[in-house]
Amino acid sequence: MDTEKTEVKYGIQVSERSPRHSWDIVAAFDIGTSYSGYAYSDRKEMDLKSVSFNQWTGNMVSDPKAKAPTTVLFDKNMRFHSFGYEAEDFYATQVCEKKNDDWYRFKNFKMVLYREKNVQRDLKISDDSGRSSLLASEVFSQTIKSLKSHFENTVRERALQFDSGNVLYVVTVPAIWKQSAKLLMKEAAMQAGIPEAQLLIALEPEAAAMYCKSLPEQTLTDTFKPHKRYMVLDLGGGTVDVVVHDVLEDGGLAEVYKASGGDWGGTMVDREFERYIQNIFNSETCLKELWNLSPRDAYDLEREFEMQKRQISNKAADIRLKLPARLQQVGKVPVTSSITFDHIYVQYPKFKEFFENPKNRIISLIKDILNEVGRLDQIILVGGFSSSRYLYDQLKSHSDISGIDICCPKEPGLAVLQGAVLFGYNPEDVRYRICRYTFGFGVLQDFDESIHRADKRDKVDGEDVCKDVFDVLVYEGEKVKFDDPKFATSKSSHRQADRKHIPIKKELFAGKNIPQDRTVYVTEEGIKPLGKIISHAPKEGWSNLVEFKTKVYFGQTEIKIEDFDITNNVTVNVEIDFL
Repeated sequence: MDTEKTEVKYGIQVSERSPRHSWDIVAAFDIGTSYSGYAYSDRKEMDLKSVSFNQWTGNMVSDPKAKAPTTVLFDKNMRFHSFGYEAEDFYATQVCEKKNDDWYRFKNFKMVLYREKNVQRDLKISDDSGRSSLLASEVFSQTIKSLKSHFENTVRERALQFDSGNVLYVVTVPAIWKQSAKLLMKEAAMQAGIPEAQLLIALEPEAAAMYCKSLPEQTLTDTFKPHKRYMVLDLGGGTVDVVVHDVLEDGGLAEVYKASGGDWGGTMVDREFERYIQNIFNSETCLKELWNLSPRDAYDLEREFEMQKRQISNKAADIRLKLPARLQQVGKVPVTSSITFDHIYVQYPKFKEFFENPKNRIISLIKDILNEVGRLDQIILVGGFSSSRYLYDQLKSHSDISGIDICCPKEPGLAVLQGAVLFGYNPEDVRYRICRYTFGFGVLQDFDESIHRADKRDKVDGEDVCKDVFDVLVYEGEKVKFDDPKFATSKSSHRQADRKHIPIKKELFAGKNIPQDRTVYVTEEGIKPLGKIISHAPKEGWSNLVEFKTKVYFGQTEIKIEDFDITNNVTVNVEIDFL
């Protein structure tokens, strides 16, 4: 007896998204460079504007509702073991028992996706010791799976009523990430067991803006009135991520400057502190040896420094940190007033120097954007690094931006998570976004010697054509609406039997500074292939001649595609491959 084959769905069409506010629960996952966590809300809680957070337990937990360290542990066979506080606690025990050679710990791995110029599926991440590596997708997937499992256990314990197929999972990513990095994170989430139809990507500073928009605090009520213009400065552990919005007449948001930023987050201050310690103890490896010998002492030093990094202000006072005894064993103890029997004293001027590089980069970015957009009514600081009182005071008092109101909501490190839940219930609130690149397809055109280069002339089916033409859909800096697609049409012939079921591939390209007054070719400098749009044949195969109408949505948090066979008036299964 013949068994009917199930037709594979290759991608979620834009039109297949569930209607607004239809989800039983929205859960948001924020994977940070240093810390990660989740938040969620069901319909009843959302009506009350209430969001619930993760609650962690364990020996090393100081604040159960705070995010967990972005630490993932694998065993000697590279099988996942644990995440977060549990991973740190277990690994510390293995070190004490001198069994840590059988374990591989991954920390601070998120920045790999920002720094890697060509993100591919085979991208690997090294463990902390440099002894081994894993696929980046596997490390991120296990992180997401850990958050998802903790969330599911929590809602079961609370006896919340919901359909597991009607939970929306929102995964946050920096706005400045490349499309390939976003897709890798999306695929990691799917690998973690989240169906594509229940998955939404949110941009971190946009999510934070959604949270701030919901606040009742007096300091922010004027910010979201019609015609106001504000900047959200998301100061994370690894990156600084910026968006600028205008508030529309109906309260919706419109991006007025393309997402910008860089790798100037709080870990840049951490690296300066590490260099300071290395110089004091005259050893480039003293901290690494401390982590290997006594990770609990290393964790304590790291967290105490983090606390001081947030609490320091413009009031001059030396910073006191507890000196781990093991650090004195692995480094050459100096004769200096900065070291006592059990404390390190960092002089205030030196502590301020740790902030100089990121502070100057952030101020320079604000000034550059201000010159482009003309005015800002308010700058809103969010993200863990914005908890630094010193950085806040420095930005607020800087002469070039002192005339702009700068504010920071309570618990800025949780703003992205809370906003991502709100974004899940209302993903269309950001109505317009600005394209960071010029996007288009590489196509063939009928050859016209008045506009086409002679070296691009070719013959296809006996006709003179021009190859490699960059058929632009949208230009860099162009404002695109959330639900307003750009259209591309193409034809494909399938008269021969061996072409009836082949996938049709269209290559999407991206470039910067593309001229609009002449024909441009995808082989020119500055234009790079972004990925392929792959249209899959229906079960019965293509008709002899197919005319495609492709809709491309550039105004959402990720590029989305709908493809139609207008010859036969049917929707085509399509996927986007940026990896």
